[in-house]
Amino acid sequence: MTKIRGACIALGAAFVITGVTFYHSTDFDTAQAGMDRETVDCLTRGLTRDEKVRIARLTTAHDREGLDAIYGDVLARCVVRSDQWERRPQLLTSARQILSHDPEFRQMLNASTMELATRR
Repeated sequence: MTKIRGACIALGAAFVITGVTFYHSTDFDTAQAGMDRETVDCLTRGLTRDEKVRIARLTTAHDREGLDAIYGDVLARCVVRSDQWERRPQLLTSARQILSHDPEFRQMLNASTMELATRR
């Protein structure tokens, strides 16, 4: 009887721990996704016009190191949690994709492409 009672208590505790872990895991993932969206938004909408022009020029010139330096500065203004630094490549990729659809940035990119073409 004592063994069965102990087994039931252990099983109940396991269910409670699993339920609490699942509940907090879902909340954590939701919070993390929300923070990442805010950071990506900051990386795109938080850019100054000068930063957009520099990014367009560096994109046209395929200067990855220069782009990383600019985005590193911008990311320092935007990161909310330390674990986002680990996801930096994913955040930057998302920001670059969103920025590529920005009409103002596309004009800057086209102008940089034309400028580069006339220099050659």
